Amino acid sequence: MTSIPLGAPIWADSLTSDLAADVAFYKALFGWTAVDAGEAFGHYTTFGIPDGSEGGRGVMGIMPCPPGMESSRVWNAHFSVEDCDAATERARDLGATVRAAPQDMGGMLRFAMLEDPYGAAFGLVQLHDGGRGFGVWGEPNSVSWVEYRHDGVPAEAMQFYADLLDWNVTTPQWEPAGNKKPYAAVSAADGDREFGGCHAAEGWELNMPEQWSVMLAVEDADEVCDRAVDLGGTIAAEPMDVPGLRIAGLSAPSGTIAGIMSNRPWD
Repeated sequence: MTSIPLGAPIWADSLTSDLAADVAFYKALFGWTAVDAGEAFGHYTTFGIPDGSEGGRGVMGIMPCPPGMESSRVWNAHFSVEDCDAATERARDLGATVRAAPQDMGGMLRFAMLEDPYGAAFGLVQLHDGGRGFGVWGEPNSVSWVEYRHDGVPAEAMQFYADLLDWNVTTPQWEPAGNKKPYAAVSAADGDREFGGCHAAEGWELNMPEQWSVMLAVEDADEVCDRAVDLGGTIAAEPMDVPGLRIAGLSAPSGTIAGIMSNRPWD
């Protein structure tokens, strides 16, 4: 089990209109195991990287859409908090909208779903005894980054999360001094590594809503894209280069989009 500091991403999940198709797709594409929690938990299914234990090391979850709801546009990013109720009230005071009030899940955790002041969805998770978040982070076929898209100055969008979750928000050294909308990298107050960031929307992104994107590390982004299409998925964003990385977006059969990232072969 990976160590998760307060404020850092603790889990990712999505709602699907076709559980069987999406589970088969993710298992074949990333080599994951899948454990269905059963009817009592709405058939919430947890994916993991095999390690010899039941379910492996947890990567993300997926469940069928409740009546009247649609498939997730992207995987939901959830962040670790010490007190879900207090953090939810703090978020509301900072301008967030509560989409799902704090509630317990099987005695393992307490969670809430919100929208930040710009309309991007995110979750807050408080673990109880026996609760678990990510069992792996940053390895191939596991979540390694969360990325925010903002039509404006990235650091301004991240200020809400800095106030709520005590994040460090910094400008990378590779940003040119004259950039008025520089990239904003984020890390937990008690963490020693960045886990995500925010970039300024441009081009086609300007027509899309603000949102968090959950990114998976892979060995070869182009090769994974090719296999995703063969397995019944589609390419939501063609592979492209960003500083130090090659990234792309993949749609599962239900339409939910996940980001992938690999080191560029020449780096």
